[in-house]
Parts: sequence; C-alpha cells; structure tokens
Amino acid sequence: MRPDLLLAVPQGVAQITRQVRHTRYTVTEFLDDATDYAFLHGPRIIAILVMALVAFWMLRKLTARLARVNSDGDAAHTSLAEQRAKTAAGLLRNFGNVVITVVVLIWIAGSLGFNISALIASAGVIGLAISFGSQSLVRDFVTGFFIQLEQQFVLGDVVRVGAFEGTVERVTLRLVYLRDASGALHIIPNGSIVQVTNMSRSWHRVSLDVDVAWEHSDRANEVLRAVAEGMATDSAWDDALLEKPSLTGIEKFNGGIVTYRIVARVVPGRRDEVSRELRYRVKRALDAAGVRIASPPVLAPVSQ
Repeated sequence: MRPDLLLAVPQGVAQITRQVRHTRYTVTEFLDDATDYAFLHGPRIIAILVMALVAFWMLRKLTARLARVNSDGDAAHTSLAEQRAKTAAGLLRNFGNVVITVVVLIWIAGSLGFNISALIASAGVIGLAISFGSQSLVRDFVTGFFIQLEQQFVLGDVVRVGAFEGTVERVTLRLVYLRDASGALHIIPNGSIVQVTNMSRSWHRVSLDVDVAWEHSDRANEVLRAVAEGMATDSAWDDALLEKPSLTGIEKFNGGIVTYRIVARVVPGRRDEVSRELRYRVKRALDAAGVRIASPPVLAPVSQ
C-alpha cells in the first residue's frame, strides 16, 4: 500500500479529534440552551395546547348536544330521528378530532421554527403516494361517506351485511361495527359493503308458522284465530303493533300435517318481543284446547 495513504488515516483522525475538542458541548451549555429555548417557545406551545383542549371540549359538548337534539324523552325506545342524530354526532366527533389534531401539530411545528410550507407540500406528496398505494383505504372512506349521506343505516339498526347480521353499534367513515345475537363484534370495512339489508327501517313483520296434526286442524283454526284476536285487543301491545295479528289461514299440507300462519306488522326493534309473546300464547291456547302440535312452530322468512 502507498505510504501517503497510510499517513492520511491518522491525520484524518487527528483532525476530527481537534474539531470535536473545539466544538465540545458540555451538559451545562446544553441545559442553558434548553432553558432559553423553553422560555422562548414554551408559552406559545402551552397556549396552543390549552386552545386545543378547549376545542376538544367544545367539540364534545357540540356532538353531545347534536345527539340529543331529536330526543323524545323516551329512554326505553330510540326513534329513527334519534338514531340518525347519534350517528351524525359520532361521525362529526371523529372528523373533528382528526382536524383539531392536525391543526395543532402544524401550529406547534410553526412555533418551533419549522418551514410550514415545506411540511404541507411534503405531506401532500406523501398523501398522494399513500393514496395510490392504499386504494382500498380510500374506497372505505368514500363508501362510508355515501352510506351516511344516503342514511342506509344508523346506530341501533339491525342490518345484514354479506354473511353477517347484527345491531349497528358504531359507525365511522372507514368501518362499521356489528354486534350479532351471540355477542360477537364484527368489524366490517365500508369498502367491502356491496349490499345492505336493513331489517329495522320503518316497520318489521312477524310471521309465525304452526304445524298441527290433520285431525286437529279445524279446532286449531278456531284456537289460533282467537289467539290473534286476543293479542290484537290487548292494550299492552298497542305501542308495538302497527298492524294487528291475523290468521291468514292454511299455508300448506304436508302428509298428516297442516300449517297455519299468523302475521303481524310491528315497530322496529320490537319483533323479537312480539314473536316470543305470540309463540307463548299459541302454545298455551293449543295445550288448553288439547290440540297436538305436529312440530315446534318456526318463524317464516321475514319480508318487508
């Protein structure tokens, strides 16, 4: 190896060592500079954080008021207007939190001396690159916006999305949270929603099929008609029934079995209550009349 190269290495090390010694930064100097920096920028940053806390508090109060704007005072049942107000309040709260956080971070960066214009330009370029790389995420937000704009469903609705069915517990611009009958929580990206079946909008139908033995069919017809009329005249169920229960008659024959059907139209959210009460009354009346049920009654497919 050339001698001049061998000499260059120690000379370079010595030069770096001299520079470090010349520019050494003691702990005391660091603390002094940090103290000066804190006194210079600290009050402004504290003021920004205080304003941010006030903004978050005002946003929380505003969304809480929006959620109560259509309240009818009945805590037992939630109207469609109340559900829409709660959904809109949740979306506004999520969007507001993001906006406030971004504005505060940019404001603090500007107070610390960073070039805000360069940061915003860089953020725009990065955002554009991310949007190309995560088209599914963009699709989730766009689909979520139109779902809420069209009010396809709101908080508290019972919906079917693909293979999942449950109660809407939370809605964001990206995700929908469904709680099914078993208690499982399904988190569904909005972009994957192709079709929604809303089973709580405006009204719901109860349809109960009862199979009785052929030899008891005539007696069962009288008993079931009396059950339907009895529930129709029961004032305890007036707030749940939009259309009184009625016996439609014989639906089908199957060997030695005759199938009767009772139908009723109910308010959203009360279908299960009415179904259980109707089944209980049918069983009790048939037992009292000595009519043999050929098979346990089942709910027929619901139509709206």
